[in-house]
Amino acid sequence: MRLIKYVILFSILTFGSRMLFAQGGYEDLLFTEVEVENPVYMPVIGLGAGFINYYGELENDTKNILQGTPTFRLNLYQPLGKKHYMKGNINVIYGKISGYERSFEDTSKNLNFSDDIFTIGANLEYNFGNIFKGDRKIRPFLSLGGEYITFSTMNTDLENSEGEYIYLPDGTIRVDDVVAKRDYIYETNFQTLNRFGRDKQTTSVIALVGDAGLDFKITNRVSLRLAGSLHYTFTDEIDDVSNENTKGRIGDSKNDMFSFTYVALNLDLFSEAKTKIMESLFLDVSGDFDYTIIADSDNDGVLDLADNCFNTPEGIEVDSVGCPFDDDKDGVPNFKDNDLASVTNAIVDENGVELTPDQILANLLQDIQAVMRTDAYMIPIGLGWSKYSQMSNVEIPEKFKPLDIDNDGYISFEELLKAINNFFDSDGEFKPDDIYELNDFFFAQ
Repeated sequence: MRLIKYVILFSILTFGSRMLFAQGGYEDLLFTEVEVENPVYMPVIGLGAGFINYYGELENDTKNILQGTPTFRLNLYQPLGKKHYMKGNINVIYGKISGYERSFEDTSKNLNFSDDIFTIGANLEYNFGNIFKGDRKIRPFLSLGGEYITFSTMNTDLENSEGEYIYLPDGTIRVDDVVAKRDYIYETNFQTLNRFGRDKQTTSVIALVGDAGLDFKITNRVSLRLAGSLHYTFTDEIDDVSNENTKGRIGDSKNDMFSFTYVALNLDLFSEAKTKIMESLFLDVSGDFDYTIIADSDNDGVLDLADNCFNTPEGIEVDSVGCPFDDDKDGVPNFKDNDLASVTNAIVDENGVELTPDQILANLLQDIQAVMRTDAYMIPIGLGWSKYSQMSNVEIPEKFKPLDIDNDGYISFEELLKAINNFFDSDGEFKPDDIYELNDFFFAQ
């Protein structure tokens, strides 16, 4: 039981030391990860996509804020302040805004439009850092700002390839008295058409923008944003329906708006890391530091605490426990082995070369009169290698019968060991030749 306790304790100490000094051994003690006191934060790039929904005199083309023509957003933000509760954003949006109306009673209310827009905006963002403290995986935000919007095209669908649409009270659309359908090709620029008697046409406008959403942290440099923004424009002419119209379709006095629902991936590619690895030229230790924990006596890269072979020659490749590799498992390491393909469990000499049965037998029968107990060992041999090999129904020689304590007609291994111990303790009448003969007889049984 005491032996088992020592084995368990040694295993724990060995495994612990190997874990402490894995991946490079004591050299890792020269590297320290430290926090950067004032890291430099550079602008963060955000790439997003989503859908625009229009709010004005006409209806939006879709009924769902997650449907429509894809719109793209590029954002650049810079953290502000020491604790980064605020951010400054600059962004651009490129997309399409569209709407329609359909009426049977009032045929003047059968309009549609599609505008290509490009915006450049800036806003100030607040992320509730003083409320939701710490390194959170999810963080809400709000922002408020403005933008400049330009309309590259402001078109309407008035006709198909056969002619101009005529909307009738019965709900049909006709072209030259032939029932037709809209082709949804916005071919006519209503800025130059001036169909409602408005003197000036809008080509650009200023808007106020409010933005809100959630940021999901993926890594220190990557986050995912789910958000929506509302854009309040200072115009009522996005859809060509305005209260300034003097004929045809005349709108109300409310300004047009649109929303943008999007998802964006924010990438911090240029900021300084929050921590960095410092390398020391030497290991600074003091007090009663135990230098044995970093000792490597044979300089094989495996610390002595985990090294099972302390005297490995310089330059010899070793395994995880510091022992030279022995591919054929014959007990002779590769760098000393003259036969790297010995048969499994073969008996080999000091050079790793397999011994023949005659060589093994010659070694067993050599005339050695005395041997120290610490140098004694036995090599198991088969029946064919024993001087009793010609015997059948082997009986115990008369001088060895007293060793058969249990009288079973067989000299057991325990009985053999007892006789050898008695020989070395000078407690018995056997001579060295008798011990060698006993050994041969035991393996011949």
